Amino acid sequence: MFCGDETGAFVADLGYTNSRFGYGGDPDPKLQVPSYVTPGGNVGLSYLHAQRPPLENPTSPISRIYGNPKMPGEVTNWETWEKTWLSAGRQMSCDFPEHPVLLTNPGSIPKGQKETISEIMFEKLGAPGLFIAHTPALTAFSLGRHTALVVDCGGGGNVVSPVIDGMVLGRSQRRNLRGGEAIGKEYWKRIEAKVGRKVAVRTEKGKDGVYGDVSDDYLANLTGDEVVYRDLCIEEVMADFKRCHGYMAQFGSLDLREVKSLIPPSSIYELPDGTPVNVNDSPELFETPEMHYKAEEVGPEKEESIGSMDVEGSSGGADGEKEGGYEDPLLKSLPLHKLAHNALSSSDADARKELLLNVVVSGSGSFFPGFDSRLQKELGGLVPSTYRVKLTAGKHKEERSNAAWVGGSILTSLGSFQQLWLSKQEFEELGSTLGCQRFPG
Repeated sequence: MFCGDETGAFVADLGYTNSRFGYGGDPDPKLQVPSYVTPGGNVGLSYLHAQRPPLENPTSPISRIYGNPKMPGEVTNWETWEKTWLSAGRQMSCDFPEHPVLLTNPGSIPKGQKETISEIMFEKLGAPGLFIAHTPALTAFSLGRHTALVVDCGGGGNVVSPVIDGMVLGRSQRRNLRGGEAIGKEYWKRIEAKVGRKVAVRTEKGKDGVYGDVSDDYLANLTGDEVVYRDLCIEEVMADFKRCHGYMAQFGSLDLREVKSLIPPSSIYELPDGTPVNVNDSPELFETPEMHYKAEEVGPEKEESIGSMDVEGSSGGADGEKEGGYEDPLLKSLPLHKLAHNALSSSDADARKELLLNVVVSGSGSFFPGFDSRLQKELGGLVPSTYRVKLTAGKHKEERSNAAWVGGSILTSLGSFQQLWLSKQEFEELGSTLGCQRFPG
C-alpha cells in the first residue's frame, strides 16, 4: 500500500500511435510523443512538425512500442518501451523514485508482460508504487461515467469495451483494424489516384531540397526499414490532412452540397512535394471515412464468421467462451456500429439500457465532423425501439485523444484510490507474480 492523498503520481498512456505523460491531478498531459524510437534513442522523431528534430538517417531501423495492432497493449519491443520511459523522464525532469506510476492497459497486456513491467518499474526505474488500469475504464472516468459503452477510435483500430461500475468486461470487448492508420492509407491511395502518380514524401527529399522521382521500380527496391520510414511519413501527412479536411456524412449518404458548405470554395491541400490537391473538387476523399461503416472487406484480412446478435437475448459466455459465432474479440473488418452492437449483445442483459445511455466516444480517429451523429444513428438502428442511444464525447480533439490519460489523472488524485497502489515493499515481499494480482484483469 502506498498511502497519502498527495502522491504526485506519474501518469502514462502509451498508445499505438502516440504516448502521453504527465502528473496526476493535472488537466492535460505535459508531454506527448509518437510511440516509436530511432536507433539513437530519439523517442517520437517526427517528420511533419518543424519544432521536432529533422530526419537524419532515413535508412536506420525504427521500432514501435506496440508493433501489432491486432493485440493492443502487448509490448513487442521492450528496449523501445524502456527508452520511451527514460526519454519521458528526462524531458519532464521526473525523478521516478519520488513518484508512483499509473500505466494504462488497453485490455490485452498478457499476465507475463505485467510482471515484466513491474520488474522494470521497481528494479530499474525505482518507482515507489505502481498501478496498471484499464484504458476504457479511465476513459469513462474522464467523462464522469462509471458505467459506459466505450468506443475508442485509435490509430491501430477501433475498440469497443463495456464498462460496468468501473470494471471492464473483457469477454465482451470487441475490436477491428479500421483505425486511423488504415483510413490514412486509403486517403493516400485516393490522393495518388487523383494526382495520377506516386507522391514523394520527406524520405525522398534530397540535400538540394528537390524531391526525387517515386516510380514503381523505386518503391520495389526499398529496403524494409526504408518502407517503414516512408509509411510513417505518409501516416503523419494524412493525420494532418484528416485534421484539416476530414468529414463524416451524418445520415449515411454523402451530400456534396453539405460538404462544400463546410469548407472554403478554394480549399487546397499541399502535399509534401508541393503538389496541390483541390479538396473541394474531390468527392472520393470525403467518402474515405465511410470505411468505418461499410460492410465490405478492408485490406487483405477476411472478416470473421458472424452469428446472430440479439440485444434482448442472453449475454455472452463467460471468460471469452464462444458465443454467437465469435471465437476472438478481433473482428478485423466489422463496421463500427456492428462492432459496438456485438459488444453490447455479449454484455449482461440487465446493463444494456444503461450502457446505451452512456456511449462514450474517444480517440482522435473519432474527431470527424458528423462522426457522433452518424454513430448514434447507425447504432440506434440496430437496437430495439424501446432503447435510446445517447453519446458523450469531448468537444475538442485533445479531449478525445487524451481521455484515458485524463481519467488516470483524476483517479490518482482521489484519496480513496491511494490504498490500491502496489508499493515497492509489497513487490519485494510478494514478487512480481503475486504482486500483479493487485491489478484488474
